[in-house]
Amino acid sequence: MYHVDVTWKEETVALCSDSRGNEMLCDWDSENSLSPVQIMVQMVGVCSMAEIVVGMKDRDFDSLSIGIDYERNNENPRYVTKMNLTFKLNTDPKWEKLVRRLITKTFEKYCSVASTISGVTEITWELEIN
Repeated sequence: MYHVDVTWKEETVALCSDSRGNEMLCDWDSENSLSPVQIMVQMVGVCSMAEIVVGMKDRDFDSLSIGIDYERNNENPRYVTKMNLTFKLNTDPKWEKLVRRLITKTFEKYCSVASTISGVTEITWELEIN
């Protein structure tokens, strides 16, 4: 079993931490901080990014970024209903087929964050290679 802590700090701010001392502040009602939903959506990006970086191994690429557009349910609970990830990778076009395979596999098998929300969130993606 895994364990993390969430501790209320003040007003709408919580401190998220783990047993190794890693910490992150989260403010659920501020425009100056990431919200819990934004963090969850971004973690789908981080999780899929990790699979691409590992899968590219010794193949050259200069940069990788992921833009994520998402929609939420209009009524409570305001869960994420749709998410589209745009992967932007600066690499040789000869790696496009490999990258597409890596992205497909990340959502089919490897990204635990995407798998956790897959029953309620439609996840789509696109790839731009420069």
